[in-house]
Amino acid sequence: MAYVQAVKNGAGQVTSYRVRWRTGGSRTGEPQGERFDDETSADVFKDAVNDAGQHWPAGWVKGKGFVDPAAAEPDEQRYRFRAFAAQLVADKTGIEEHYRRACERDLERYVYPTFGECDVRSVEQFSRDTVRAWVRKLEKTKVHRGQVPKTGTGKLRPMSPKTIRNLHGLLSSILEEAVRAEPPLRARNPCEGTRLPRTDDDGGADGEDIYFLTPDEVEGVISCLERRSDQLLARVKYGTGMRWSEVTCLAPECLVDWDTPEPKIRVKRAWKRDGNSGYYVGIPKSRRSRRTIRVSWGVVEAVNELGGDDRENPERLYFTGDQAQRLHYSTFHDRWQRAVRRAKAAGLLSRQKRPTPHDLRHSHAAVLLSEGRGLTYVQRRLGHESIKTTSDTYGHLLPEADDEAMDIIDRSMGRGRPDDDGDGLAVNVVTGDRSRVHVVHFDGEVSGHVEAFWKAGDAKAVADQWQIDHPDDAVRVETTAADWWRRQQTNGLKGVRDGLPERARIWWGSVLYNSDGSELRTGDDLESIAVRWVWEWEERYTGKDAVTRVQFVHGVASLTRAEAWGVAQSRVRDAFAAAREEALATCAKHPALLGTVSTEETAID
Repeated sequence: MAYVQAVKNGAGQVTSYRVRWRTGGSRTGEPQGERFDDETSADVFKDAVNDAGQHWPAGWVKGKGFVDPAAAEPDEQRYRFRAFAAQLVADKTGIEEHYRRACERDLERYVYPTFGECDVRSVEQFSRDTVRAWVRKLEKTKVHRGQVPKTGTGKLRPMSPKTIRNLHGLLSSILEEAVRAEPPLRARNPCEGTRLPRTDDDGGADGEDIYFLTPDEVEGVISCLERRSDQLLARVKYGTGMRWSEVTCLAPECLVDWDTPEPKIRVKRAWKRDGNSGYYVGIPKSRRSRRTIRVSWGVVEAVNELGGDDRENPERLYFTGDQAQRLHYSTFHDRWQRAVRRAKAAGLLSRQKRPTPHDLRHSHAAVLLSEGRGLTYVQRRLGHESIKTTSDTYGHLLPEADDEAMDIIDRSMGRGRPDDDGDGLAVNVVTGDRSRVHVVHFDGEVSGHVEAFWKAGDAKAVADQWQIDHPDDAVRVETTAADWWRRQQTNGLKGVRDGLPERARIWWGSVLYNSDGSELRTGDDLESIAVRWVWEWEERYTGKDAVTRVQFVHGVASLTRAEAWGVAQSRVRDAFAAAREEALATCAKHPALLGTVSTEETAID
């Protein structure tokens, strides 16, 4: 049920009244609130909320009151989702026509049937419940994977998690425009916090798994390709890590310093859709995609066999179809799959792997990581716009790739696995020397914190990942003598790690309240929980579903902090809502207002 809460200032005087309730009246409903100058108006509005079943009363606009129908816009159709979304997509700048057409197609197929005639301003028609119901509907929707067959219905499969996420993102971006409109049409985006299917949950026959091939497996599949041009294409794609649209647009004009000891390829061309089912040669999709990469002599030999640095025909394509046109992915994919089957039959490829041509790009990245290259290097070479993409795709390979590389080195040197020296500390794999310690120094939230490692690769992996997680914080790796480090530490060398530390993905929400119950805006949007990664030495590292904390923050402002964090998103969301209610109920009791000032933050019992 809705209730009225008096808002007081620091002197204990009532300054306004706030009506509070939860959407739908459930304990897990989204907290709502409206402010009034007098108690009578607040009571009237409270009754209206109760009559509306714990929803915003029909016709009420947050912060403005009931809208006079006579003063309404003459054409209410402009606020219908279909018209609102169509206008936004048509006016969107900085996108390709192919993407604009794709948005229009997806809206027509999957979004308009549910939300087309809904009012973007309505908190009932667009709520977290209606968005979740729509997502559940998509999960049950069956679609064609790939092109629809010319005859018959073809085989229908459940919509992939990636497609559902893309459609949800499209709906969210449109409703976010309604939130940011001037004046705002909505107070909040109902798509926030929707639990979506994970992209790694659809493995199996129709999944989108990544398969990393070893160099021997790559060579095995290539040897089973029937056409020499296909073999050369696979070698160039594996040797450069280029995307399909980039490698099939490769031409002599892309070659740089080709006759020098440092040959390079400038990735400046890619096939682009024109929005009318056709293609044209354009520039790669992002700024970082336009890059120059060093290439190996194996790639040089493959390109030279295709014609090399042909200055008389600088735009001639190296890889084409039978009619000298653009080489379609589906055409090469069919021939690649036949080669994969032959490679498995010949024992050249693991029977558990089902690689696609795109996995040559993934395998290229895996080789770089196994040789000690960092994520930043791989990001720049592959042309990822964000290092988060690189980290999400390949970050898990760092420890495994490093260990595999060390095992290979051991075998080549006739050594076994590292022995234990009696202190529970492994001897250096290559030299048997424990004279050096690799120390990671952190800045930012854990300023002054250090972690020591026996392996330089472990220290570098942690530093690289920390930089990804905290791009504004400084981090550095320093190598020092083990004897000196032992003398500096109270526990000697026992704290030196012989492996990677634990890291957990948690959900976290935090908000500060002034003593009058108003929120302190710090520039960060902390009203809804956000995901982050934390290491085992950080304060919020936990394996629990949800942890809450409400405490007084002492200082001039007399603030109260409400926090919740944990590994279960729904549990953290509920805990955060409860912590916020507790903080609002106690913020006026701040010790500073009662004359009992402390110099430390105090938890509220």
